[in-house]
Amino acid sequence: MEGPLLVNGIAVVVFLLFIIQFFRLALRGDSKKELFLTLALWALGMAVWLVHNAFFNWGWDVYTYVPLVFALATFLLSVFGLLRLQKEEEPSKFQKEI
Repeated sequence: MEGPLLVNGIAVVVFLLFIIQFFRLALRGDSKKELFLTLALWALGMAVWLVHNAFFNWGWDVYTYVPLVFALATFLLSVFGLLRLQKEEEPSKFQKEI
């Protein structure tokens, strides 16, 4: 029983850090790139955590599929947002900030 609690505890800490970083970036309003990267990493982390729990703890049901689809859609939208920003800016400036 300690294994799932440890994994879920680590996930809670990581997701709280992502939330803090997201709100810090959103309130500061400086870089859309950092905001999109934070969202993409959050979504990727959420998808990995959901798949892990589906295989080892919960099983596959609607309560796993719906958040997984949401996480994957958020990841794809963040990547498309980054690609759009890359087209709008100079490539050297875009990669320098990342």
